[in-house]
Amino acid sequence: MSGDAGEDALPEERRGIGLSAQGRKIDVSFWPIRPSGASGVPSTRLFSLDPWAIIRQAIESECPPPRRAEALACLAQASAFFEVGTGRGIEAARPLALYYSYLNLMKAYCLTRGGVTTFDRSLHGLWEDHSAGHGVEHAVLSTVKPGRPYPNDLKVFEQIATILPGQTAALEERYRLASVVPQILSGHRLWAEAAHETERFFIIRNIAFRHDPTTGDVWLRIDMLREDLSRFGIEPDEMLTRAGLAGMFRQVRCNRGKRIRFEQISSRPCVGGNPLPELQHLITELRPSLWMTVTVIPPYRRYYLYLSPPGELSQRLPQLLSMYAVTYWLGSITRYRPHHFDDLLSGDYGPRIRDFVTGQPLQFLYLMASEIAQRDVARPSIL
Repeated sequence: MSGDAGEDALPEERRGIGLSAQGRKIDVSFWPIRPSGASGVPSTRLFSLDPWAIIRQAIESECPPPRRAEALACLAQASAFFEVGTGRGIEAARPLALYYSYLNLMKAYCLTRGGVTTFDRSLHGLWEDHSAGHGVEHAVLSTVKPGRPYPNDLKVFEQIATILPGQTAALEERYRLASVVPQILSGHRLWAEAAHETERFFIIRNIAFRHDPTTGDVWLRIDMLREDLSRFGIEPDEMLTRAGLAGMFRQVRCNRGKRIRFEQISSRPCVGGNPLPELQHLITELRPSLWMTVTVIPPYRRYYLYLSPPGELSQRLPQLLSMYAVTYWLGSITRYRPHHFDDLLSGDYGPRIRDFVTGQPLQFLYLMASEIAQRDVARPSIL
């Protein structure tokens, strides 16, 4: 919907104001408040050049004592493998080291934040379906191995999906790499060029909590640039559907001509006049549709919507889980079929694969540090 006539037909947005507390604006975060009694207080961002120290501190202070030793041992393994996977060395060895780093980091997360008591008996929970073919266009990852051996062993991938916020439905039995690789935010344009596809990530220009002081209601508002959608011929209603937001957000009138505005259809009433405790519920509802990058300049987070092609919503994974799955796939290739990894690097997707292996690990680490600490963790720009 575009043009003045289209805007006039749209409903007005709710009357509301931005939220502030303790003298500052409350920015959108996956963890907008830190529990403090019944009222809650705004969360603060942590800056660190060493996210491993943030993770260790969170495990030591918040992991249940019976699981803490295992979680810290997993963390030590994750750190060691990460150093190998990001250091100078044989290119083909890096994906496997990174996968084992991510595997152990996810185990530490599940032990600290989930209900897992131990990973003493566990399986990866992902398998390559070799019958589907090789390469990004044909490869398939399966969450169910034929014969289902070791039924009593934990499947790590399944546990991660259960505990990690953002998984809205049961796991599929098969995930096509052609559907998962585009969900990796970093280097997305390299994928689009190699696959001869249009881009699927669209940056959110503004995302904000809104509050009506007269009713006490709170909700979220999203602004997109009109030209970001129009240059790909995407209408606002189509964007909502492909982003998984249909029925949750609606387009409203916006007096800023270059922007398209959406607001949450269902607001939340605040209890006792304090809107802060409701903010976590709002962002939890939106989170499955949000991707983000960690930056070294304000606002230190950039949020995006991923527009799934029609029929591929079931192939969506939470941002961290898609990164984990692709790393598993590359690690499996370099472990068992290194010559196929050489083929990948020399093919059309070579620049995309290299970018993922070299540019993604630090993003993954800071995102995981935030998940475990349950606060935004960012890399400071001052060294």
